[in-house]
Amino acid sequence: MKREVKRIYFLCGQNRCRSQMAEAFAKFYGGDHVVVESAGLNPSNEVHPYTIEAMREVGIDLSQHVCKKIDMKVFLSSNAIVKLCEQVVERCPIVPFKIMNVDWNITDPLGEDGGSLEDVKRARDEIREKVIGLLKGMDIPVA
Repeated sequence: MKREVKRIYFLCGQNRCRSQMAEAFAKFYGGDHVVVESAGLNPSNEVHPYTIEAMREVGIDLSQHVCKKIDMKVFLSSNAIVKLCEQVVERCPIVPFKIMNVDWNITDPLGEDGGSLEDVKRARDEIREKVIGLLKGMDIPVA
C-alpha cells in the first residue's frame, strides 16, 4: 500500500538559517514520504554562511539553496505549517483549521548581533531533534 506524501512548510523571519535547516533535515529524514519547503516573511538575500557551514558538518549541502518568500499556494496545500520563531507567529497568515499548526519558537541564532557559528550549531541540533519528532508524530517513516 502506497503512503500519502505529506507536505510540510517551515517558516521563519528571513529564511536564511532556521527554516532552511528544518527543510533540509525533513527532506533528509523523510525522503520521498514528504514534500518540504521553507520560506521567510522578509527573505534575506542569501542563506547565511554559518548555516551552510553548520549543515555541511552533518553532511548536508545548502550552498545552492536560495531564500524564498512565503507562497500562499504552498501554505494552503500543506499538511503542516511549522513556525520557527515568535516573529512569524505574530505576523504569519492564519493557518486554516485542517492544517497542522506547529510553533517551535527557536531563537534566531544569527540575532541582532550576527550570532556565531556555535549558536547556529546549537540551533541546528535542536531543529534536527524537533524535525525527527515532527516526522514521527505525522507517522512519516524516518530514514
